[in-house]
Amino acid sequence: MRVFLVLLISLFSTNSFAGYKQAIDFYNKKQFRQSIVEFKKVAKNDKFDQDERNNSMYNLAVIYDNGLGIPTNKNEALKWYKLASENNHKIAQFNLGWIYYHGENTEKNNFEAFKFYKKSALQGYSKAQFNLGILYFLGEGTLKDYVEAYKWFKISSLNGVKESLNFIQKVKPLLHQEELVKSEELVKNWVEERHTK
Repeated sequence: MRVFLVLLISLFSTNSFAGYKQAIDFYNKKQFRQSIVEFKKVAKNDKFDQDERNNSMYNLAVIYDNGLGIPTNKNEALKWYKLASENNHKIAQFNLGWIYYHGENTEKNNFEAFKFYKKSALQGYSKAQFNLGILYFLGEGTLKDYVEAYKWFKISSLNGVKESLNFIQKVKPLLHQEELVKSEELVKNWVEERHTK
């Protein structure tokens, strides 16, 4: 399942302009064509807050991807997902991973899927962490690695992905004791690094 429109307005931004808020207002009123115009203005203008620009790129991708008020345009969606991803938008990276893994309007490419899931997972996006665990578990887009699979399933479970618990139970018996200890240590380090920042 892909994630849909980011509707959060940055309340703490000191450099917030009306364009992003106006685009969100148009979107909420289902005036999608007008929201596209405003999102594009924000996405293409470096005078706007970087988070608003990134969210605008992502929102454009979602609108085109789902045909919200306009015909679906997967090529345009892919373009905007890539732009948002280049700016480290973790949900855009997740969606690109999904697109490449499933070959949606592009050639299926597990290596690209792995790359984008990993970028998103490293930024803490729990669904990407789970999917990265799947790719390590299956050896798709990367070498099969049960230690890494266990690590990412465990991390995603700590971040609320319930499906991870089933996969933890599947991969745990495949690990030798020293591998399990290593994987648990990797999880512990991950958690500690995130809590000390």
